[in-house]
Amino acid sequence: MKRIFAMMACCMAMTAAYAVETTEAEASESPSVGEKVLEAASTVSTPMPSSAAGAAATPGDWNRVIDKFEKYVKVSGYLQTGYNYNSSNGASSFQAKRLRLILDGQLIKNGSVRIQIEAFNGIAGSTNGNGQKNIQVMDAFFTYKFKPAFQVRVGQFYTPMGYENYDISPATLETVDFSNICYRMACRNAIGYDFVDYGRDLGVMLMGDLFPSKEGFNHLSYNLALTNGSLPTKDDTNKSKDFIGALTIRPAKMLNMKLAYNYGQYKGSEYNYTPMNRFIGGIWYNNPTGFDLRAEYGWLNSVKNGQTMAKESGFYALAAYHAGQFLPVVRYDMYHDSMNKTSTNNYNRVLVGCTWQPLKALKVQANYALSLYNDDVKAANGNKGTASQVQIMGLFMF
Repeated sequence: MKRIFAMMACCMAMTAAYAVETTEAEASESPSVGEKVLEAASTVSTPMPSSAAGAAATPGDWNRVIDKFEKYVKVSGYLQTGYNYNSSNGASSFQAKRLRLILDGQLIKNGSVRIQIEAFNGIAGSTNGNGQKNIQVMDAFFTYKFKPAFQVRVGQFYTPMGYENYDISPATLETVDFSNICYRMACRNAIGYDFVDYGRDLGVMLMGDLFPSKEGFNHLSYNLALTNGSLPTKDDTNKSKDFIGALTIRPAKMLNMKLAYNYGQYKGSEYNYTPMNRFIGGIWYNNPTGFDLRAEYGWLNSVKNGQTMAKESGFYALAAYHAGQFLPVVRYDMYHDSMNKTSTNNYNRVLVGCTWQPLKALKVQANYALSLYNDDVKAANGNKGTASQVQIMGLFMF
């Protein structure tokens, strides 16, 4: 399967090669990925003798190109698919929840690029005329590492808001779905648009790791980002830019604390420059052979001309235990939207589940979640005080 994806990605790498500029010293010390792939591609594009004019490249020619590509570009990804039942809307369906293709390449010395494409995503407005989900660009960024303490990232990247949006991916998450702090606070703009954007944005970010320990971890990490504050792959809608700052403190190898803050001004329904503040703070203890304990609290607030435009808060606490191939988990998750009190996003939710990972490339997750609604939500939704969800998903990694 990797060779199929590698063939699809070869053209991207060869095109990027023309945009890569290195000094003579860098080129002699470490040729770029594009130069190496183009060198192999020349065996395909070199003019043939007149007797063979018009002949197509042989499979062996392309195999040499792909072999060269795979040597310097890491191709990975995963498919998450299974079954979902939700009593709140009566939906019972097999799902192709996520399909992701990831390309990681070392373009120049200390400089790397990542491209991540997702199909089956659920971003509102990204479906075609038949309501089918379209392919989206998730990540497209370049990172240059001057030193561990100072790195620069440019392009479209995941913002450092909270653990789940930055430090965890669907491939490493203990549950099938993220908490509502991630979905509604880190991956959504309450002023500019009211749907999940997967926590990506276009901009530039400075980051680094400081104070290395003898045990091999860094006591402090920081992220400072300046971004559009708009939808991924889309230009900004006003002149204002988002500021995001995050700080991670690690007093011990398995324990860390994270604080993240975001400020931006957005084009809303009433004002073109509506300010909004977001904050997420958490603590995480993770022993690979024992307990996995994590909790995060977040809030967002927006006030313009004395009028409250958005006011939301959330919290979750998760406890899991690494028991060989199994990871049983329980999570409490709550969210409160003070401006939309009748929304079903206002809930207290309890989730229990288990992950079974018999192979490095395969894990199976079963989750049951019970949502409890307050009186305002019950009155607006047919006096339904609870909703249940069952998810059984397999995640296949390559």
